[in-house]
Amino acid sequence: MRNPEKTKRENHAFVSFYAENRISPVAQDLSDLRRHFQRRESLFRSLGILPLIVKGASVIEFGPGSGHNALYTASLKPATYTLVEGNPIGVQQTREMLARHQCEGCRVVHSMFLDYATAERFDIVWAEGCIPHQAQPLSILDHLSQFTKPSGLFVCTTSNAVSYLSETIRRLVLDAALPAGYDSLEQGLRMLRPLLSSHLLHLKGMSRSIDDWIVDSILQPLQDRALMSIPNVIAALHHDYDVYASCPRFIADWRWYKEIIGENRGFNEIALAAYYRNNLNLMDYRFVFKEHAESFGRELESRCADSWDVMCKIQSGDTAKWQEMFDLLRDIAALIESVAPETAMAIREASQWLQDGAPATRTLNRFPQWWGRGQQYLGMIRKPP
Repeated sequence: MRNPEKTKRENHAFVSFYAENRISPVAQDLSDLRRHFQRRESLFRSLGILPLIVKGASVIEFGPGSGHNALYTASLKPATYTLVEGNPIGVQQTREMLARHQCEGCRVVHSMFLDYATAERFDIVWAEGCIPHQAQPLSILDHLSQFTKPSGLFVCTTSNAVSYLSETIRRLVLDAALPAGYDSLEQGLRMLRPLLSSHLLHLKGMSRSIDDWIVDSILQPLQDRALMSIPNVIAALHHDYDVYASCPRFIADWRWYKEIIGENRGFNEIALAAYYRNNLNLMDYRFVFKEHAESFGRELESRCADSWDVMCKIQSGDTAKWQEMFDLLRDIAALIESVAPETAMAIREASQWLQDGAPATRTLNRFPQWWGRGQQYLGMIRKPP
């Protein structure tokens, strides 16, 4: 059995990086608030969350960052809105953000997730961008999911190794170009801006600053952390929750509703099978691929999960693992080449660039344009007792 206090210490690392550097690198572009709200409304719509579902509901959000995304939720007029944030800078900025936009009825709580306790249960529990990349994400998932009322909605973001492969490779740019490391965030930024800025300009809809993204996604130490995929979440919560919706949407349930009865109505099984028939779509946001065999999806998931593990070992100092990474990238490119040739070529170009030390003078024709679909959102309904 794991030591609860040890688990808490491990999962403080994410917030400690922000607090030690006095940063909250998660700001969103609010120069056009209407456009920002449309982005959030599109997300909620994809998850089947209409404005009337939030209006008058009790809502708790874990990890609001600096409060930018919370503005939209607050605008829907929930009856109560509690925001729990562990980063003291994030707490301050969230309070200021909500006050500046005159959001009423919001309560911001400074607490680490595993330390938060209340007897209250909520209609909607929202955990966006704050569970994956923790040292023990499933322990946090289990804790936060307990705050949902029966028949209430729990929404969390997930990050799998397929969608994260392009960023796994970009993390390794730091190790290839700066094998001796860096002394400060600013030094790391100076090195990485010319290497990665042009990549981010290819990412449509980018609403974070380049520096914030580099700090949060590349310079933040993640080598002792874990991803958390949709299959991980379903496996962890299937006794208490049924899958409701996802963003992006990939679940099609063609069963006749009159046949969906019994103790286990199969929502989780349907979602899991659909996931493995579509997970190639998470690898490259530029394309929509046809459904593939589940066996292909499981092999793809496994190979990409290995790439994350090898990346973590390289960033922990095991430079002998570089060849294993290059072999994995070669195998992944070969696996997908017949169905995703553009992505396969981008992987090969990125691999060769890393092998050559990621020179800033190299002209890259395919890798900068390639991005995965990043994090996914999974909405689940808590089963009634």
